[in-house]
Amino acid sequence: MVFTIGKIFSLLLLVAASSTLSVFGQRPAHPEWSDREFAPVLDAFGPRDDLIDQSYRLPTDTIPTHYTIQLHTDLHTGNRAFRGLVDVHFDVVVPTDAITLHNRGLIIVSAALFTKEDDGLLVEAGFPHHELDARTEQLTFHPGRVLPIGSYLLTIEYTGLLETSSNSGFFLKSYVNDDGVRRYVGTTQFESTNARMAFPCYDEPLLKATYTLWITHSGEYNAVSNMPVEDIVPAADHDGYVTTKFGTTPKMSTYLLAFGVSDFVAIEDGQQQVYARPNAIHEAEFALEAGVKVLNALNAYTDVSYYDYMPKLSQMAIPDRGSGAMENWGLVKYGEPALLFNPARNTYRTRKGIAVVIAHELAHQWFGDLVGPHWWSYIWLNEGFANLYGYIGADLAYPSERYWDLYAVENVQNAFGPDATDSTRPMTQDATTPSAIAGLFDSIAYDKSGSVLNMFRTVLGDDNFRAGLKVYLLDRQLDGAVADDLYAGLQAAIDGTDVLPAGVTVKQLMDSWTTEPGYPVLNVRRNYDDGSVILSQERFYADKRTPTEHVWYIPYSFATGSKPSFDDLAHFRWLATKAERVETGVAADDWIIFNKQQTGYYRVNYDAHNWAKIAAALRTDVSAIHRFNRAQLINDAFNLARANRLDMAQALDLLRYLSGEQEYVPWAAANGVLNYFFNKLRGTASYHDFIVYVDALIGPVFESFGDISTVPEDETLLEKYLKQLISTWACRVGYTECLRQTTEALHAAVETNTPVHPDVSYVVYCYGLKGATDDEYRWLFNQMISSRNEAERAVLIDALGCAQDQSQLVSLLTVAIGSNSELESLLPSERSRIVSSIYSAGRFGVEALIAALSDPLIAQEFVNRFGQGTLNSVVSNVASRTNNAGELQQLEQFLAALGDLISVETAAAAVRTVKTNEAWFQTYEGVLSTTYFADFAN
Repeated sequence: MVFTIGKIFSLLLLVAASSTLSVFGQRPAHPEWSDREFAPVLDAFGPRDDLIDQSYRLPTDTIPTHYTIQLHTDLHTGNRAFRGLVDVHFDVVVPTDAITLHNRGLIIVSAALFTKEDDGLLVEAGFPHHELDARTEQLTFHPGRVLPIGSYLLTIEYTGLLETSSNSGFFLKSYVNDDGVRRYVGTTQFESTNARMAFPCYDEPLLKATYTLWITHSGEYNAVSNMPVEDIVPAADHDGYVTTKFGTTPKMSTYLLAFGVSDFVAIEDGQQQVYARPNAIHEAEFALEAGVKVLNALNAYTDVSYYDYMPKLSQMAIPDRGSGAMENWGLVKYGEPALLFNPARNTYRTRKGIAVVIAHELAHQWFGDLVGPHWWSYIWLNEGFANLYGYIGADLAYPSERYWDLYAVENVQNAFGPDATDSTRPMTQDATTPSAIAGLFDSIAYDKSGSVLNMFRTVLGDDNFRAGLKVYLLDRQLDGAVADDLYAGLQAAIDGTDVLPAGVTVKQLMDSWTTEPGYPVLNVRRNYDDGSVILSQERFYADKRTPTEHVWYIPYSFATGSKPSFDDLAHFRWLATKAERVETGVAADDWIIFNKQQTGYYRVNYDAHNWAKIAAALRTDVSAIHRFNRAQLINDAFNLARANRLDMAQALDLLRYLSGEQEYVPWAAANGVLNYFFNKLRGTASYHDFIVYVDALIGPVFESFGDISTVPEDETLLEKYLKQLISTWACRVGYTECLRQTTEALHAAVETNTPVHPDVSYVVYCYGLKGATDDEYRWLFNQMISSRNEAERAVLIDALGCAQDQSQLVSLLTVAIGSNSELESLLPSERSRIVSSIYSAGRFGVEALIAALSDPLIAQEFVNRFGQGTLNSVVSNVASRTNNAGELQQLEQFLAALGDLISVETAAAAVRTVKTNEAWFQTYEGVLSTTYFADFAN
């Protein structure tokens, strides 16, 4: 269908014609912020890789001891300029004629150097000149003489600008209050190398110091920082301004300093506070409750009290910051969707996400704040622990929710993908440039490291692990740590026990996992005559088999059909060689399963006969095998088959038991398998056969739900997860009952102007839109645009992309592109989300994008709004969703219509993607899979 500008404009007016659109005014353009940034290095200040440019590291002849920082800001007016004065107290440990610290983007006005006498008196030592190395961001002051060993003070006056194009350093956000007035928020994000954007400093994690902070700001605003406010006084020479003075911090890294200036208000419980904009503070109650519960749980778990070091804990919700968070000691910052929860508007997923992210950030108060990494090489000592204790802490605080059930499918299995490639890195990895350091904050630092730590927590025993962590935390408190410090703490806790084999150390075992990339597959080949098995290990690659010399120390245990001891995690053996024959005593007619509860960070493969026995056991009695192992078996079997280590037919046969599966976790693993084949087969001759297979799996489970558009009061968290997953598949493949219920629920919501329960909102709205009228579509759009809750807006944007009326989708795209004043409440990240929601929801959206962007005027406006990179991404996503000859022709016509707006390389890559999709059907995996589905359907 061809859309004229007039048609699109009229549809835009239809969507936008609502008084609710004028609630928000213009927001500054900020690209979405991606959670955090991290990285590593080595030497006296950490392990160094000589192949990496070490010139980015600071000289080691001076070290900081204390900073006194005074800032003046007019941000309440939207003014980006700020002024600063920092007193840097430092020691010269090696005589030097240069003082080098970091600076990014700050203008140095003046500097003065003082010598500290033994009696504490300061003696002026001159006005050093300075120079900046823009490449390394090193700011060097030259005093004009060699400074002997001793203590000094360097006072630096400077100016800077609050960031508006990135969520880093000292940056500016805003929101619109209930009177329609824009209010500004000044906030910080210093990890990993951004403190230097707010004040000149020694911006390396080991160079810890104490901090005293004063901020001068409008009297209508307030300031918050790591420490409590000690005093608020009128600002001299600035009518209407006050200076907020904070207490001195403990010794900590520069990246953990934080502050905020805003008109926010707080709710409080004891020594904890949550800050948010006044028109959202009513959504902060759960965050405060969770903060108190989680901190109490982690205090008890670590046996090291947070309040022995910090007098308070504040959490702060920042508008338009994305969904990330940052663990600044005593002042944890979050994007609003990661902290604010409204039970009338937000889903169970939002609540779960908030509980886990709060626990993640509060775990950092010990792992990262109390004890930090020696250098970014060891960022896994921060992020691995926070990843693991995010789930454990949330589970301890809310045991009935069973958050721990989600750990393996959301972390272990998530890490397996990127860690199965040639390009993956080890957990301990050096980096020195800001961009390379930022690159270390990846799945390896989070998911893999948390998974490996959990493996050793299980093997050593939780009590021993906790005792070892206490030794580690107290030994390294207020200082930096390397991996060996952790190992020493754990070793101290188990010395004198028989937890590990004689002569084997924690360091030996853990080094085999932390210093090498990748992970192993444990091959189990049974001898059914004598009950023995041959165990062997090799590195698992997703796409090849390559011999490696490395040997992992693999802890293993197993359960059998006659002894399904899945809950016994107290006894392990070790595979410390490439291969070994072991006695199991398992009868020939028994199945055997290794890696109980998937606590080990490795895959397991069996001989075909044992796989068949496992599949048969699952079909006979689902409960005979632990739910975590059911998820493991599904994920392992599919990925082993994709790597040509297992027959794909056997993997698909295994999944057939799912028709009797009522637990979410195995279904979450299966969801990835089904999505893989859906994306391959949609729009092809094999699609019908695949749907027959899906129907056989989901049908009985879907029928057990009854009404999917309402939420029973006693429905558990994992039941909510399961219902959304299954009903999404049921509606996607065209179940009449699923589509009837969602359509009727949307009709009722529109007629009564009453939104559906948030826990079913996505499924109801997404599939209820299948035949929705323009009035219904406009109603849902208005629900989104009038909401002031970012998490709710995100869900509604995703649902709006599900429409199957091309004119509705094109009008939504035009909203994302457009600049009507009524639509300026859309955040830049929300505009981008609209685009991705359209192509992600199905082929209808892909064709709507093609139809709209084939118009040169709209395509140019798209590039003007989003940039060339986003258009390239759209082309790539259209190509990846192109599965047949007719769709390929549409793609080719689309590429021709775009013309010079995309490069020849982008167009060629899109066509290659389609050819690769086509070629899959002639691969062994493709032929085997389509044959399996055909045989199943017939």
